[in-house]
Amino acid sequence: MARAELDLRKRSIVFKSAPKQPTQPRHVEESTAKSRELGAALRRARKHADLTQAEICGSTGWGAPKVSRIESGQREGSLLDIVTYLAKATTEPANFDRLKKLAESPPNGYDLQRHPENMPDLLPTFDFLHTSAKTTTFYEPRRIPSLLQSEQYADVMLRQNRNPKDPLVKKALQARLSRQEVLKGVKAGFDATFYIDEVALHDPTMRSVLDEQLLQLTITSTVPHCHVHIVPSDCIDEDLQTAFGFFEDYDDNSVLAVHTVTAMLVLEDAEDMAPYRRRLSELRETALSEKESAEMINSAMRT
Repeated sequence: MARAELDLRKRSIVFKSAPKQPTQPRHVEESTAKSRELGAALRRARKHADLTQAEICGSTGWGAPKVSRIESGQREGSLLDIVTYLAKATTEPANFDRLKKLAESPPNGYDLQRHPENMPDLLPTFDFLHTSAKTTTFYEPRRIPSLLQSEQYADVMLRQNRNPKDPLVKKALQARLSRQEVLKGVKAGFDATFYIDEVALHDPTMRSVLDEQLLQLTITSTVPHCHVHIVPSDCIDEDLQTAFGFFEDYDDNSVLAVHTVTAMLVLEDAEDMAPYRRRLSELRETALSEKESAEMINSAMRT
Protein backbone atom coordinates (compact mmCIF):
# COMPACT_ATOMS: atom_id res chain seq x y z
CA MET A 1 0.00 0.00 0.00
CA ALA A 2 2.84 2.38 0.93
CA ARG A 3 4.71 1.62 -2.33
CA ALA A 4 1.58 2.22 -4.42
CA GLU A 5 0.96 5.50 -2.60
CA LEU A 6 4.59 6.55 -3.23
CA ASP A 7 4.27 5.74 -6.97
CA LEU A 8 1.09 7.84 -7.15
CA ARG A 9 2.84 10.78 -5.49
CA LYS A 10 5.77 10.55 -7.93
CA ARG A 11 3.39 10.61 -10.88
CA SER A 12 1.59 13.61 -9.40
CA ILE A 13 4.85 15.48 -8.97
CA VAL A 14 5.88 14.76 -12.55
CA PHE A 15 2.48 15.96 -13.82
CA LYS A 16 2.56 19.19 -11.82
CA SER A 17 6.10 20.06 -12.86
CA ALA A 18 5.49 19.47 -16.58
CA PRO A 19 6.16 22.67 -18.53
CA LYS A 20 3.20 24.57 -19.94
CA GLN A 21 2.78 24.06 -23.65
CA PRO A 22 3.53 27.26 -25.61
CA THR A 23 0.81 28.83 -27.71
CA GLN A 24 0.98 27.37 -31.19
CA PRO A 25 1.56 29.85 -34.00
CA ARG A 26 -0.95 30.08 -36.85
CA HIS A 27 -0.25 27.06 -39.10
CA VAL A 28 0.85 27.75 -42.66
CA GLU A 29 -1.73 25.24 -43.96
CA GLU A 30 -4.60 26.98 -42.14
CA SER A 31 -7.09 28.92 -44.22
CA THR A 32 -6.86 32.64 -43.44
CA ALA A 33 -8.49 35.79 -44.77
CA LYS A 34 -5.23 36.54 -46.56
CA SER A 35 -4.90 33.08 -48.14
CA ARG A 36 -8.51 33.16 -49.35
CA GLU A 37 -8.10 36.60 -50.93
CA LEU A 38 -4.83 35.55 -52.57
CA GLY A 39 -6.38 32.31 -53.83
CA ALA A 40 -9.31 34.14 -55.43
CA ALA A 41 -6.94 36.66 -57.04
CA LEU A 42 -4.69 33.91 -58.41
CA ARG A 43 -7.67 32.09 -59.85
CA ARG A 44 -8.85 35.27 -61.59
CA ALA A 45 -5.34 35.90 -62.92
CA ARG A 46 -5.14 32.36 -64.33
CA LYS A 47 -8.53 32.64 -66.03
CA HIS A 48 -7.65 36.10 -67.38
CA ALA A 49 -4.55 34.51 -68.95
CA ASP A 50 -6.79 31.76 -70.38
CA LEU A 51 -4.85 29.05 -68.54
CA THR A 52 -6.09 25.86 -66.90
CA GLN A 53 -4.92 24.50 -63.55
CA ALA A 54 -3.24 21.68 -65.49
CA GLU A 55 -1.20 24.22 -67.47
CA ILE A 56 -0.11 25.95 -64.25
CA CYS A 57 0.95 22.54 -62.91
CA GLY A 58 2.91 21.85 -66.08
CA SER A 59 4.77 25.16 -66.07
CA THR A 60 5.58 25.13 -62.34
CA GLY A 61 6.14 21.42 -61.77
CA TRP A 62 3.57 21.46 -58.93
CA GLY A 63 1.03 18.76 -58.30
CA ALA A 64 -2.67 19.43 -58.93
CA PRO A 65 -3.55 19.28 -55.18
CA LYS A 66 -1.12 22.11 -54.41
CA VAL A 67 -2.53 24.40 -57.10
CA SER A 68 -6.09 23.58 -56.06
CA ARG A 69 -5.42 24.28 -52.37
CA ILE A 70 -3.64 27.57 -53.09
CA GLU A 71 -6.48 28.77 -55.33
CA SER A 72 -9.14 27.78 -52.79
CA GLY A 73 -7.26 29.49 -49.96
CA GLN A 74 -6.91 26.24 -48.01
CA ARG A 75 -3.15 26.59 -48.26
CA GLU A 76 -1.35 29.88 -47.78
CA GLY A 77 1.57 29.23 -50.10
CA SER A 78 5.02 30.74 -49.67
CA LEU A 79 6.01 34.09 -51.12
CA LEU A 80 7.99 32.21 -53.79
CA ASP A 81 4.87 30.15 -54.65
CA ILE A 82 2.74 33.27 -55.07
CA VAL A 83 5.33 35.15 -57.14
CA THR A 84 5.91 32.08 -59.33
CA TYR A 85 2.19 31.63 -59.91
CA LEU A 86 1.70 35.33 -60.76
CA ALA A 87 4.60 35.20 -63.22
CA LYS A 88 3.23 32.10 -64.95
CA ALA A 89 -0.16 33.83 -65.26
CA THR A 90 1.54 36.91 -66.75
CA THR A 91 -0.17 39.16 -64.19
CA GLU A 92 -0.14 42.88 -64.95
CA PRO A 93 2.52 44.80 -62.95
CA ALA A 94 0.18 46.79 -60.66
CA ASN A 95 -1.76 43.69 -59.59
CA PHE A 96 1.48 41.69 -59.34
CA ASP A 97 2.96 44.23 -56.89
CA ARG A 98 -0.23 44.41 -54.80
CA LEU A 99 -0.54 40.65 -54.43
CA LYS A 100 3.17 40.25 -53.74
CA LYS A 101 2.84 42.80 -50.94
CA LEU A 102 -0.19 40.96 -49.56
CA ALA A 103 1.71 37.67 -49.66
CA GLU A 104 4.59 39.26 -47.73
CA SER A 105 2.36 40.25 -44.80
CA PRO A 106 2.70 37.88 -41.80
CA PRO A 107 -0.18 35.47 -41.03
CA ASN A 108 -0.81 36.99 -37.59
CA GLY A 109 -4.59 37.16 -37.55
CA TYR A 110 -4.95 40.79 -38.57
CA ASP A 111 -4.15 43.05 -41.48
CA LEU A 112 -3.98 46.85 -41.47
CA GLN A 113 -4.49 48.52 -44.85
CA ARG A 114 -4.25 52.26 -45.37
CA HIS A 115 -6.41 54.19 -47.82
CA PRO A 116 -7.21 57.82 -48.75
CA GLU A 117 -9.43 59.59 -46.22
CA ASN A 118 -12.87 57.89 -45.97
CA MET A 119 -12.24 55.76 -49.05
CA PRO A 120 -11.97 52.07 -48.08
CA ASP A 121 -13.76 51.48 -51.41
CA LEU A 122 -10.37 51.69 -53.12
CA LEU A 123 -9.05 48.63 -51.27
CA PRO A 124 -9.35 45.37 -53.25
CA THR A 125 -9.57 43.47 -49.94
CA PHE A 126 -12.72 45.40 -49.03
CA ASP A 127 -14.31 44.39 -52.32
CA PHE A 128 -13.26 40.75 -51.84
CA LEU A 129 -14.86 40.58 -48.39
CA HIS A 130 -18.19 41.65 -49.89
CA THR A 131 -18.17 39.44 -52.95
CA SER A 132 -17.15 36.30 -51.05
CA ALA A 133 -19.58 36.71 -48.14
CA LYS A 134 -22.67 34.63 -47.43
CA THR A 135 -23.85 36.77 -44.50
CA THR A 136 -22.88 40.33 -43.64
CA THR A 137 -23.67 42.71 -40.79
CA PHE A 138 -22.85 46.41 -40.82
CA TYR A 139 -22.86 49.33 -38.41
CA GLU A 140 -21.63 52.78 -39.41
CA PRO A 141 -22.30 55.35 -36.65
CA ARG A 142 -24.40 58.40 -37.58
CA ARG A 143 -24.51 57.70 -41.31
CA ILE A 144 -26.21 55.44 -43.83
CA PRO A 145 -24.05 52.33 -44.43
CA SER A 146 -22.09 52.63 -47.67
CA LEU A 147 -23.72 49.53 -49.15
CA LEU A 148 -27.11 51.28 -48.93
CA GLN A 149 -26.11 54.78 -50.00
CA SER A 150 -27.69 56.45 -53.01
CA GLU A 151 -25.30 57.81 -55.62
CA GLN A 152 -25.93 61.42 -54.55
CA TYR A 153 -25.52 60.64 -50.84
CA ALA A 154 -22.29 58.72 -51.48
CA ASP A 155 -20.95 61.54 -53.66
CA VAL A 156 -21.51 64.10 -50.89
CA MET A 157 -19.90 61.81 -48.31
CA LEU A 158 -16.82 61.21 -50.45
CA ARG A 159 -16.34 64.90 -51.26
CA GLN A 160 -16.24 65.97 -47.62
CA ASN A 161 -12.90 67.62 -46.77
CA ARG A 162 -11.60 67.06 -50.31
CA ASN A 163 -10.80 69.12 -53.37
CA PRO A 164 -13.98 69.02 -55.54
CA LYS A 165 -11.81 68.09 -58.55
CA ASP A 166 -10.00 65.24 -56.79
CA PRO A 167 -10.08 62.33 -59.31
CA LEU A 168 -10.18 59.83 -56.43
CA VAL A 169 -13.76 60.88 -55.66
CA LYS A 170 -15.06 59.56 -58.98
CA LYS A 171 -12.99 56.38 -58.66
CA ALA A 172 -14.19 55.69 -55.12
CA LEU A 173 -17.81 56.48 -56.05
CA GLN A 174 -17.71 54.00 -58.94
CA ALA A 175 -16.19 51.36 -56.66
CA ARG A 176 -18.87 51.95 -54.00
CA LEU A 177 -21.75 51.72 -56.46
CA SER A 178 -20.26 48.61 -58.07
CA ARG A 179 -19.93 46.95 -54.68
CA GLN A 180 -23.65 47.49 -54.07
CA GLU A 181 -24.31 44.96 -56.84
CA VAL A 182 -23.83 42.21 -54.24
CA LEU A 183 -27.31 43.08 -52.98
CA LYS A 184 -28.82 42.52 -56.44
CA GLY A 185 -27.08 39.46 -57.88
CA VAL A 186 -27.80 37.42 -54.80
CA LYS A 187 -26.28 33.99 -54.26
CA ALA A 188 -28.21 31.24 -52.49
CA GLY A 189 -28.34 31.85 -48.75
CA PHE A 190 -27.02 35.41 -48.93
CA ASP A 191 -28.18 37.67 -46.10
CA ALA A 192 -27.32 41.26 -45.13
CA THR A 193 -28.19 43.08 -41.89
CA PHE A 194 -27.78 46.82 -41.34
CA TYR A 195 -27.96 48.81 -38.11
CA ILE A 196 -28.54 52.51 -38.73
CA ASP A 197 -28.53 55.29 -36.13
CA GLU A 198 -31.77 57.27 -36.10
CA VAL A 199 -29.80 60.53 -36.34
CA ALA A 200 -28.67 59.52 -39.85
CA LEU A 201 -32.30 59.86 -40.99
CA HIS A 202 -32.31 63.56 -40.04
CA ASP A 203 -28.71 64.61 -40.77
CA PRO A 204 -28.87 68.37 -41.59
CA THR A 205 -25.52 68.22 -43.42
CA MET A 206 -27.07 65.82 -45.95
CA ARG A 207 -30.36 67.68 -46.38
CA SER A 208 -29.97 68.18 -50.15
CA VAL A 209 -29.73 64.43 -50.84
CA LEU A 210 -31.63 62.94 -47.91
CA ASP A 211 -35.05 62.60 -49.56
CA GLU A 212 -33.72 60.38 -52.32
CA GLN A 213 -31.61 58.45 -49.84
CA LEU A 214 -34.60 57.73 -47.60
CA LEU A 215 -36.60 56.57 -50.61
CA GLN A 216 -33.82 54.15 -51.57
CA LEU A 217 -33.64 52.96 -47.97
CA THR A 218 -37.39 52.32 -47.98
CA ILE A 219 -37.13 50.23 -51.14
CA THR A 220 -34.15 48.26 -49.83
CA SER A 221 -35.91 47.47 -46.56
CA THR A 222 -38.54 45.50 -48.52
CA VAL A 223 -35.96 43.17 -50.08
CA PRO A 224 -36.19 39.74 -48.34
CA HIS A 225 -32.44 39.25 -47.86
CA CYS A 226 -31.83 42.81 -46.58
CA HIS A 227 -32.66 43.51 -42.93
CA VAL A 228 -32.69 47.17 -41.89
CA HIS A 229 -32.85 48.05 -38.19
CA ILE A 230 -32.91 51.61 -36.84
CA VAL A 231 -31.11 52.34 -33.56
CA PRO A 232 -33.14 54.95 -31.60
CA SER A 233 -31.29 58.14 -30.66
CA ASP A 234 -31.60 57.44 -26.93
CA CYS A 235 -29.83 54.08 -27.39
CA ILE A 236 -26.69 55.30 -29.16
CA ASP A 237 -23.48 54.28 -27.41
CA GLU A 238 -21.23 57.35 -27.47
CA ASP A 239 -18.27 55.28 -26.26
CA LEU A 240 -18.13 53.15 -29.39
CA GLN A 241 -18.42 55.24 -32.52
CA THR A 242 -16.42 53.00 -34.84
CA ALA A 243 -17.71 51.64 -38.13
CA PHE A 244 -17.34 47.90 -38.61
CA GLY A 245 -18.69 45.01 -40.63
CA PHE A 246 -18.86 41.25 -40.08
CA PHE A 247 -18.42 38.90 -43.03
CA GLU A 248 -19.01 35.14 -43.02
CA ASP A 249 -18.30 33.17 -46.19
CA TYR A 250 -19.81 29.95 -47.52
CA ASP A 251 -17.23 27.87 -45.62
CA ASP A 252 -18.20 29.52 -42.31
CA ASN A 253 -15.01 31.59 -42.09
CA SER A 254 -15.62 34.80 -40.15
CA VAL A 255 -13.80 38.10 -40.68
CA LEU A 256 -14.32 41.54 -39.16
CA ALA A 257 -13.41 44.82 -40.88
CA VAL A 258 -12.97 47.83 -38.58
CA HIS A 259 -12.78 51.27 -40.16
CA THR A 260 -10.92 54.42 -39.19
CA VAL A 261 -10.78 57.56 -41.31
CA THR A 262 -7.64 56.47 -43.15
CA ALA A 263 -7.30 52.71 -42.64
CA MET A 264 -9.13 49.38 -42.52
CA LEU A 265 -8.21 46.75 -39.94
CA VAL A 266 -9.14 43.17 -40.87
CA LEU A 267 -9.47 40.80 -37.89
CA GLU A 268 -10.14 37.06 -37.85
CA ASP A 269 -9.11 35.81 -34.38
CA ALA A 270 -12.12 35.21 -32.12
CA GLU A 271 -10.55 37.08 -29.21
CA ASP A 272 -9.98 40.19 -31.33
CA MET A 273 -13.53 40.11 -32.69
CA ALA A 274 -15.18 39.55 -29.29
CA PRO A 275 -15.73 43.26 -28.36
CA TYR A 276 -17.48 43.88 -31.66
CA ARG A 277 -19.63 40.77 -31.29
CA ARG A 278 -20.72 42.12 -27.91
CA ARG A 279 -21.54 45.44 -29.54
CA LEU A 280 -23.66 43.63 -32.13
CA SER A 281 -25.54 41.84 -29.35
CA GLU A 282 -26.29 45.22 -27.79
CA LEU A 283 -27.50 46.57 -31.14
CA ARG A 284 -29.83 43.59 -31.59
CA GLU A 285 -31.37 44.29 -28.18
CA THR A 286 -31.81 48.05 -28.63
CA ALA A 287 -32.60 48.39 -32.35
CA LEU A 288 -36.15 48.53 -33.64
CA SER A 289 -37.70 45.61 -35.49
CA GLU A 290 -37.73 45.67 -39.29
CA LYS A 291 -41.37 46.75 -39.32
CA GLU A 292 -40.82 49.51 -36.76
CA SER A 293 -37.72 50.64 -38.66
CA ALA A 294 -39.63 50.87 -41.94
CA GLU A 295 -42.27 52.97 -40.22
CA MET A 296 -39.63 55.32 -38.81
CA ILE A 297 -38.00 55.73 -42.23
CA ASN A 298 -41.39 56.51 -43.79
CA SER A 299 -42.05 59.05 -41.05
CA ALA A 300 -38.68 60.71 -41.69
CA MET A 301 -39.57 61.02 -45.38
CA ARG A 302 -42.71 63.00 -44.53
CA THR A 303 -40.91 65.52 -42.26
